[in-house]
Amino acid sequence: MNIYGWIGLLGIIFFTLIPFLNKAQRTREEFQKAIVTIGIISGIIIAVLVFNINFLIAFLFGVLAMILFDRKTYTKKRLTIYGVTTLIAGIAAYALLRDNPNYVIQHLKENPESSSFYFAENGEPVITYQSTVRRPLASTVKILIAVEYAMQVEENKIQKDQSIPLGDLNRFYWKNTDGGGHEAWLEAVKQDRGIQNNEVTLHDVAKGMITYSSNANTDYLINLLGIDAINQRKTALGLTQHEDIYPIGSALLIPDSIQKDGMSEKELIKALQKLSMDDYRKLAQSISLQMKTGEINANETTFDSSPAVQRVWSDRLIGASANDYGKLLALISNDELPLNAAETIRDLLEWPMQLNEENYKKYTHIGSKGGSTLFVLNNAMYVENLKGDQYEFVILLNNLKFHEHFLLRNNRNSFERKLLNDADFRDEVREALLN
Repeated sequence: MNIYGWIGLLGIIFFTLIPFLNKAQRTREEFQKAIVTIGIISGIIIAVLVFNINFLIAFLFGVLAMILFDRKTYTKKRLTIYGVTTLIAGIAAYALLRDNPNYVIQHLKENPESSSFYFAENGEPVITYQSTVRRPLASTVKILIAVEYAMQVEENKIQKDQSIPLGDLNRFYWKNTDGGGHEAWLEAVKQDRGIQNNEVTLHDVAKGMITYSSNANTDYLINLLGIDAINQRKTALGLTQHEDIYPIGSALLIPDSIQKDGMSEKELIKALQKLSMDDYRKLAQSISLQMKTGEINANETTFDSSPAVQRVWSDRLIGASANDYGKLLALISNDELPLNAAETIRDLLEWPMQLNEENYKKYTHIGSKGGSTLFVLNNAMYVENLKGDQYEFVILLNNLKFHEHFLLRNNRNSFERKLLNDADFRDEVREALLN
């Protein structure tokens, strides 16, 4: 629950209690109303903080509870109003929540300046829509870091089973910066009894980066593998439009590092935008090193940057083209990497197969890594079905408004399923984007 949620809930409590400053308002009925309201608000807070229920869902149930506990609800007029409102809300919810893969096509078609799509079938690119344009990768960049990890395992520079203290990982952890991914990974490793003497294996760290998208694990691996090594790897792999790597989690601390006393948000954003990309990368690397040595302790604070500040971070995330990641996926899917590296990278990326056993009835391989911010929604995936047909596709979407982000996320899975399983739909997508 972010700061705005807290302000809203506390505001409700404040305006519920303020009438009691007037003695005439201190009636039994008003006290009962106040107790019900505060009880419902408390329930929302408990649902979010203790049971990890989405704030919006908890809030909507809270509003429904307030309506049901209000005696005035049970009049003919109120029941009619609420009935009509519920009907309209139901229709709107159906329109928003129903599977509509065509929404993704429509968004791509109408937003060529901020959208890229790449689709290859059996080694042949059949849809390349704005696919040479460089766009922010967000967590999709972790595929490249995973490939470098797999190659260093192949070259015996690192060992998959080497022990990594959790304390070393936690130095890179900043709460609320990866959608709870790091905590979810820790809980999963704990349940699998993967934590021994407060240590985990390096391979589990890499899995946490891919399966759970832990930013802390990512920045740890970037430090371990070496930024220069990762950048040299992207060049060796022929990723010609890929920007240089830097620690993406540490970059979230850049605003704090340059903010001066009395600086307004507008001034801070202007100062961030004035930084060249070279200076921005160097600052992110410097902060990462200070986190590694303990000079900066991100655990002492909670991430709460405004959307406007987050926008600068999002826009400056490592960029590449959809073509680059289509090429990278093909290298993995076609087993063009050395044997041990190929096995290692498949083990990391093919978590969808392990997540849903039903996939084994249709597919031999599914490897995937998405990436998102408030403004970005990406996915890169390779698939091989039981017939031996291979597909690679990459979708990079930027400059998204809230409703676009919501609808695209809601419809992306159905779009991807239909794309993989329906040749007619693939033709429909190709024709729509070509025109």
